Amino acid sequence: MTLLNTTFHVHTSVNDLFIRWVKEIYVPKAVESEQISNPIFTRIMTQVDPEATSYAVQLQVSSHSEAEAWHDSIAAQLKDALAREVGERVLHFTTYMEIIK
Repeated sequence: MTLLNTTFHVHTSVNDLFIRWVKEIYVPKAVESEQISNPIFTRIMTQVDPEATSYAVQLQVSSHSEAEAWHDSIAAQLKDALAREVGERVLHFTTYMEIIK
C-alpha cells in the first residue's frame, strides 16, 4: 500500500478558493478511482510564511505504480487547472510513502 502525499503552500489571498477546490474537485476525483481510498485533508500547523498556510492531502493507493499513474495524469490535470486560475499563489510537491503495518 502506498500513501500519496501532496503538500500545498497556499497564499492567504486564495485560501478559501483552495479549500473548496480540494473538497469539491481534488478529493472527489481521487476517490472516483477504485485504487484510491481514505483521503485525508490536513492543515500543517507549522507556519513558515505569515502570508500563507500549508496543507497536505494524503491518499491511500493500492500500489506505487497506480499512485504514480494517477498523480501523473488526473492529479496533474487538476493541479494545472488550479495553477491557471491562481498562478503561483499555490505551490505543491508530492511524496510517495510506503505504508508499513
